[in-house]
Amino acid sequence: MEMIFKKYHKSERHTEKNYLIYDPVHNQMQFTSDLYKSISHRNFVQNCENILIGPIMNGQDMSVRVLNADGAEIAANPGTQQIFEAYLRDQGYSHSDTFHTACEADSEISAFGTVYYFPA
Repeated sequence: MEMIFKKYHKSERHTEKNYLIYDPVHNQMQFTSDLYKSISHRNFVQNCENILIGPIMNGQDMSVRVLNADGAEIAANPGTQQIFEAYLRDQGYSHSDTFHTACEADSEISAFGTVYYFPA
């Protein structure tokens, strides 16, 4: 069974960062720590700042989990929220204003494509 990730790129002054987004709505597998170990072992997350998992729906509330390159869950920050907001907007989610953050004047966010992963 394939896993679908969307790749986003954020350009800021003097830095370039890549993010992967795992949307539970578009995937049949639950994203677990074992799954993360599997994909990181294969260098799938190489050159990736964070993996964003979401949207996670709880009634009308929407949230996102953020994993760093080591697989540890970290708090969402304005940068990851901007990436996630761009993803929600691109996918047509109606609650995208839940994560509305002001984009930094010198940053640019763009969708970079779809990445497929086939777990062993």
